[in-house]
Amino acid sequence: MGKAYAFRYSWQKEEAIEPLLEQLLKDSQISQVEALTFGMLQEDVFETSQSQYIVDYLVNAKDKLTNLKAIFIGDITQDESEISWITHTNISPVLSAYPNLELLQIRGGEGLGFSPIQHDKLQALIIETGGLSKDTIADISKLQLPNLQHLELWLGSEYYGGNSTVEDLNWIMSGNVSENLIYLGLRNSEYSDEIVAAIAKFPILERIRILDISMGTLTDEGANTLLKCSAIDNLDILNISENYLSQKIVESLQKLNIRVITDKQKDEDEDERYCSVSE
Repeated sequence: MGKAYAFRYSWQKEEAIEPLLEQLLKDSQISQVEALTFGMLQEDVFETSQSQYIVDYLVNAKDKLTNLKAIFIGDITQDESEISWITHTNISPVLSAYPNLELLQIRGGEGLGFSPIQHDKLQALIIETGGLSKDTIADISKLQLPNLQHLELWLGSEYYGGNSTVEDLNWIMSGNVSENLIYLGLRNSEYSDEIVAAIAKFPILERIRILDISMGTLTDEGANTLLKCSAIDNLDILNISENYLSQKIVESLQKLNIRVITDKQKDEDEDERYCSVSE
C-alpha cells in the first residue's frame, strides 16, 4: 500500500525546515511514498520564492521517491497566509524529475512559471490563485501533457496579478490541451461571462464531460449563452456555483438534461462583481 506525507510548518515555529524534509529521505519505506503535500512557509512570507527550496528538495530526492505520483505545493490556509502572498518559481524541474507523476497541485500564483516540457503521465494539473498572470497561462500552454484529464485554473483578480483576458485562454477553448481532457475548470474569474461566450463558439464542449465555472462572476447573460448552446448537452456536469445568478435562471439551468451545480449564488454588488478568492 502506498504512503502519503503532509509537511506542515509555520513561521511561528523556531525549528528549521530542512531537518523535517531530510527525515523523510532516511525513512526505510520512502520508496512506497505516493503523495507529498507541502504546507510550509519560509520564515519571511515575502521571500522571492517560498517554493524554490521545495523544488530543489524534490529534484534532489528523485532517486529515492521512485513511486511518487501526487504533489501539492502550497497547502497553506488563509489563517497562515493570504493566497496572494504565496510565492513560487519555475515548477518544470519537478515534472522533469518525476516522469510518473499523475497529479500536480499548486496554490499561489506569484512568480509561478513553467518551462516547456513534455510529460506523458500527468493526469491532473490544478493551479489555485487569487490572481493568475497571463505569462503563467502562456507557460502552461507550452506544456505538452498528452494524458491530461483534469485542468483547473483559478484565474483570480486583476488587483492581485490576474491580468489575463479570455484571449489568453483560446488555446484551451480550441481543444489543444489534451485529447483525453475530461474536466475543465476555469474558476474564480472576473470575466466568467466572456469565458462561457468563448466556450460556446469553440469545440471544447465536444471533448470534455465536466465544465467548472464556479467561484466567478457569471451573470444571467452568461448563463443564457450556455442555455442557447446545444453542445452543452454533451456535458455530464456543469458547475456554476458561487456566481451571480438569479433564481429564475438557476431554475432554467436545472432543467438541462445534465447535472447542474448552482450552490451559493452571490448577491450582486451595486458597483462591481468579485471572484470568490483574491487576496
